Amino acid sequence: MATSTSTSTSAGRILWLRTRPLVAAEPDLTADVAVQVATVALADHPGAVVDRIEVDPTGFCTAHLVTRSGVRVLVHVDRDLTVLGWLALAR
Repeated sequence: MATSTSTSTSAGRILWLRTRPLVAAEPDLTADVAVQVATVALADHPGAVVDRIEVDPTGFCTAHLVTRSGVRVLVHVDRDLTVLGWLALAR
């Protein structure tokens, strides 16, 4: 399966965004939107690192982050780039 990769620098961090064009169930997630979602999520969780960004069929996004202490966090973001809430996953 072919993947494309792009990078962007935000607040001194380099974000690697991988897209999988063969995923049919999800709407397209452009690199620009993914960077905006990552920026909003990281503003809510300073010092975390982006693992991946997912988009659901309605256009809402989920940023998968890993905090400095190793906790995995899901940050839910709406189409207007507003953080709706977040969830820390159990280890």
